[in-house]
Amino acid sequence: MSQSQKHHFLPVFYLKGFTNENEQFKIFNVKTKKFKQKGKLFSPSSHFYILKDNTIVTDFGENDFMEKFYEKVDNSTAKIFQRINSNTFGNRFGVSEKDMPYLNNFVSQIYWRSPFNRNILQDYIKKYNLEELGLKIIDKNGNHNEELSEEFKNEPQFYKAYKLYNSLLDSIRGFNCNTQYHIFSRPKELPSICSDSPIIFSKSNDIKVYEDDYIFPISKNRIFVKRNLTQKFNHQLHHLIDLILLKQSTNYLATNDESYIDFLMELDKEHNYSLVQYKEILFNNLIYFFLIKYQ
Repeated sequence: MSQSQKHHFLPVFYLKGFTNENEQFKIFNVKTKKFKQKGKLFSPSSHFYILKDNTIVTDFGENDFMEKFYEKVDNSTAKIFQRINSNTFGNRFGVSEKDMPYLNNFVSQIYWRSPFNRNILQDYIKKYNLEELGLKIIDKNGNHNEELSEEFKNEPQFYKAYKLYNSLLDSIRGFNCNTQYHIFSRPKELPSICSDSPIIFSKSNDIKVYEDDYIFPISKNRIFVKRNLTQKFNHQLHHLIDLILLKQSTNYLATNDESYIDFLMELDKEHNYSLVQYKEILFNNLIYFFLIKYQ
């Protein structure tokens, strides 16, 4: 059986939620501040992937079992996303409370699958021993083998396997977390926007997906919010959310409207805040000066 090659850190089903009626979008290069190939339309499968990123190489050859596992998770999550996108606030977007932790776990997987967080996880692996990372190697007598454990942890392929394992641990770490989950509609008149770093955390360092507040776009029409809200969500926040997605993108951002990116860049130029400041404004609801209607 042939091994998969293109391993998307943003799943194709997820990317389709930000496409136009022909399931395509334009790609904005945030480093050059230009649209790729002069605004050409691309399919979701053409971007946001790394070749063989989830392929494990052993003495027996290459194995893409991790990618196959991600595909199973993606297929299950895609069904939840489909219900959310096809339903409304009136019927809770077609989901129940038991679906919410699955969404949180998906966000965790997206976070750790991201190539831009590789150094964070590698530093974490270096900092702790194997047992502290949630694993243990024992000999035939049931004794902990520290030397072999350290060798195993330092294997080049260990990082790839642990990024999956670590995201699964997040669901256990967050078992007692009582933070509320919310889903909200996004104004249909707003253009789509999808960052290669799509999770907006309230914190900028020492991220803990299982306990930190965050905002995660589900599609061009829905957003997922993990935060205890004492009042109704302020829907005048959407421009600010999109601006943050633009500013925290590492390489590429997908959209169906070139002029919307120009609008967001002008908005950023006008206010000239740092990413950290924008996020503080967002999570503190201090957004009165962002009440600007996009034409």
